Amino acid sequence: MIAKEKRYIKTGNEFSHLFPKARLEEITVRHDANVGHTVKFIPKVVQETLFHTAKIAAHLQASSLRETCNNIWNFVYEHIAYKKDEDGKEQVRSPARAWHDRSTGVDCDCYTVFISSILSNLRIPHRLRIAKYSADHFQHIYPIVPLSNGEHIILDCVVKEFNYEEPNTKKKDFTMDLNYLN
Repeated sequence: MIAKEKRYIKTGNEFSHLFPKARLEEITVRHDANVGHTVKFIPKVVQETLFHTAKIAAHLQASSLRETCNNIWNFVYEHIAYKKDEDGKEQVRSPARAWHDRSTGVDCDCYTVFISSILSNLRIPHRLRIAKYSADHFQHIYPIVPLSNGEHIILDCVVKEFNYEEPNTKKKDFTMDLNYLN
């Protein structure tokens, strides 16, 4: 799935001090990667880069789970532009790199890393959801926060509404476990 319209983002310069400087490296992790590889890789990126969003996470935390999720979604939606990856390439950015590239744009897996990192810093349990639309393969990924009543809070910054899920033909959720061993 791709964003249906171009959006104009805020500069966010007042938040730049909350992120480490991006290294601006491009590393090929795997040739001929597929969605399964991406879904397995995202938690590794989140775990290794939690420090990238530790400061902004504290800034976005609110008194309720729903309000915190709304703050996270609004922050990402308003400050990081959307841009589809080049065909044949899957680029997964660290949160610092996504922040650096915010004006040119990032795609759904980069949003997912960024949001998952914030949620993980706030110790908010969440899942990664992949979805199919018109194609016969999974095309999109975004975080969801399960609620005790069986519902979910949707954090998809490709769409223009908080807690909205684009109708899909199939979806699959992956638990986002965060473990720290010392």
